[in-house]
Amino acid sequence: MPTPDSPTGSDHTPDSPVQEPDPSAPGLDPGDDSGDVTADNAADILAEEEAVQPGDSGSRPSRRRLLAVGGLAAAAVVGVGSWLTLRRTNQGVIGAAEELPLVIGGDICAAPLYAAYHQGYFDDAGLNVTLARTQRTEDTKDALSAGKYIGAPGIFFSWLEPIYNGINAKLTAGFHSGCLQLVVGNDSPASSYADLKGATIGVPSLSSSAFAYFSIGLARAGIDVDPEHGDITWTTIDEDSLGTRLTNGDVDAIMGSDPAPLLPVFDGAARVIESNDEEPFCCAVALNGDFVSRRPDEARALTEAWLKGSDYLAASEANRKEIARIEVDNSYVAADQSLVEQVLETYGWRASATAFREAIEPGIEDFKITGYIDADVDAAELADTVYADLGITR
Repeated sequence: MPTPDSPTGSDHTPDSPVQEPDPSAPGLDPGDDSGDVTADNAADILAEEEAVQPGDSGSRPSRRRLLAVGGLAAAAVVGVGSWLTLRRTNQGVIGAAEELPLVIGGDICAAPLYAAYHQGYFDDAGLNVTLARTQRTEDTKDALSAGKYIGAPGIFFSWLEPIYNGINAKLTAGFHSGCLQLVVGNDSPASSYADLKGATIGVPSLSSSAFAYFSIGLARAGIDVDPEHGDITWTTIDEDSLGTRLTNGDVDAIMGSDPAPLLPVFDGAARVIESNDEEPFCCAVALNGDFVSRRPDEARALTEAWLKGSDYLAASEANRKEIARIEVDNSYVAADQSLVEQVLETYGWRASATAFREAIEPGIEDFKITGYIDADVDAAELADTVYADLGITR
């Protein structure tokens, strides 16, 4: 299986057979092996044709034309390592499948994406998926909205406010629960949300999944979460430094997605006081809105293949250990394999599109109390805006 930075290298059977030219066709020399046009020699043939001067062509039909008639010209222009899908339509031959970049950001909970990619489920669906490693400072939601990326895994609470405010994205299904942690040091007197009033809390960013989700619990406890004038001093910290800043006493608590906030916990220096393990869903499929509206069949195939990745993890502990190894070997996450294995065992695996849609409305009602969505917003209407029904019945 390829790495995120390499082409997929997969072989795919064309949707319809390529029509080979007739060796006895007028003007084609049957004894000339140049008439044997295949996907393997198509690129060389085109290069040779480029070198021929216009006056040298004589009466024999150009093999470039034969390639085009046979549907092989597209094969010649596909980059090395890419794969080819040929389709017969009334517009002619459609060539190399477009790359569909999906975001990877370093979280253990993106395991369904890694499973779908490395088990070949995207390939099986005829999708040329690539994994795009993003920078910590990049706003992936805006980048996905602009079409730089086709899809991203993410906590659905963190997508509500951006979609409400107009970004070009849709959610299509959910995977599991349990990947967000709110952590304090062992010597902290805090044991609940209410105890954090006036605290300094480290968070990867104010657009992160952890900030969005835990803001709900803090607001329910009567704490004003507004970053400008609220009851919490929010400090943005690079995920890799969250644990160190907590144990150094720079902050009173940290929050984030696995593995970063759990590292001091597994080191015995901190404890989890809140998580999202009782939510029906946390991680979801987020897709570019134009991709969903203009290419719904591909959006559905992409979502279904992604869900199969979650199914693979749910099927057995052996599968989860395999994906833990893949996450570490490919440097998808910065953690030891044993820690990744432990974390994957704590998730509630429940891949679904229909149950995910049912969870969005109460999630919106919960999120209203943070103030990031107006209290008078109709939850059902916003859920219909957030969620794209692709006809997936599971």
